[in-house]
Amino acid sequence: MTKFIVVASSKGGVGKTTTALNLATALMTFGREVIVVDVNLSTPNVSLYLGAPNVPITLHDVLKHDKKITDALYMHTNGLKIIPASQSIRDIGDVDYDRLASLIKNLSGTVDYVIIDTAAGLGEEAISGIKMGDEILVVSTPDMPSVTDALRTIKIAKQHKKKITGVIMTRAYEDELELKKEDVETILETQVIGIIPEDETMRDALQMRSPVTFTHPNAPSSLGYKKLAAKLLGEKYIESVEKKDNTMDTLLKRLGMR
Repeated sequence: MTKFIVVASSKGGVGKTTTALNLATALMTFGREVIVVDVNLSTPNVSLYLGAPNVPITLHDVLKHDKKITDALYMHTNGLKIIPASQSIRDIGDVDYDRLASLIKNLSGTVDYVIIDTAAGLGEEAISGIKMGDEILVVSTPDMPSVTDALRTIKIAKQHKKKITGVIMTRAYEDELELKKEDVETILETQVIGIIPEDETMRDALQMRSPVTFTHPNAPSSLGYKKLAAKLLGEKYIESVEKKDNTMDTLLKRLGMR
């Protein structure tokens, strides 16, 4: 049975799309089939992150031209399946969100997980994305402005009777200058189920147009996402014995040769 997970945040820049992509890749390391759908129709980022800004058919085309949603399905070189939205300003316009939700539900039975990357904020676009999920993961950085916005997201999701699976704290230094896990849980009255450390290799991954869980599988951020995936699956996480990348490994990955 396919589970639809929404990755949401009312604040931009906290790593929502990064989390959607890396959680998907992490779930794949546990043998699960995953599709990431970009329902941020006004400012989509999934295809940009993966180095494929222009594709023949997008989610916008599916909505406008009565195509099947699987017509907009693509596979990245790392094996991750995505359904991107259009980057063209011409495609921004009125959207039938009920129809969009129905189209996405047509993916049921095709994979184990559909990860839905929503728009930031609390407007109609973001709320419609939240309504598409079986459960919600709320992304926040460990600072008061971001956590306050996360609280708004949680309240909206609860108003629509959505299950809040937990909060993912990204870009964490875990030092005295940021909110502690316990503080965040107290403010949000929601469990923090994942902590993703600030990690320089994520910049490398962005440059390489691939999730860090694929490009640098043993990086601190990668391990954070894999532990999160294990928790969602109810499985015990065992750290890989795969050797760390050396300089040549990294160079070959940059060139697409490994």
